[in-house]
Amino acid sequence: MSSFLDPCAKCEEVLQPFLDRELTEEERHAAESHLDACGYCRKRYRFEESLRRYVRQAWDEPMPPDLKAKLAELRTPLL
Repeated sequence: MSSFLDPCAKCEEVLQPFLDRELTEEERHAAESHLDACGYCRKRYRFEESLRRYVRQAWDEPMPPDLKAKLAELRTPLL
């Protein structure tokens, strides 16, 4: 089904650019209107938003030295 006929498919198509603030004003307004009206897409949006927040936090945390050493032991040489 074409994303132009299915508003949820269109919303999913623009979700990442929406989160990245890369949409035009018109596209952003359309996405916000759909998110306001659709519980399913709003739930997906919240999940993606929290996942991004988690990844940013995890990126800032230093890896414990013992974990770093264990991972280094598992590394296989490239051929």
